[in-house]
Amino acid sequence: MQKMETNDNVKLLHEKYRQQLEDAKKGGGGTPPGGTELEARVAALEKAIPDIRERLARVETKLDNIEKTMVNKSDIEALRGAVSADLQKTVSDATWRFVQISVVLAGLAFTAAKFIGH
Repeated sequence: MQKMETNDNVKLLHEKYRQQLEDAKKGGGGTPPGGTELEARVAALEKAIPDIRERLARVETKLDNIEKTMVNKSDIEALRGAVSADLQKTVSDATWRFVQISVVLAGLAFTAAKFIGH
């Protein structure tokens, strides 16, 4: 039963394809997209073209302005380098401060232990 249905579907698709080929050979066939009012639709589109061009020009102008102030990859890389260098310097300074304070506290602790122990 399944094989018979498959064959019927194949025959139906083949017939539909053959009909489309014949229509194409005849010059298309059928009605144009948009029906019989295609000329009116084209006229309306032609009338709208000046407004569309004006809007497109405004969009292009805005995009040009955005492009002038936009950050690019090299800007981000430079910023990353600057932040990385600043971060390394800050960590290094904090580490040295910690070491210095630790040495001073150790010195105070030994001095206090020396006076307490006598």
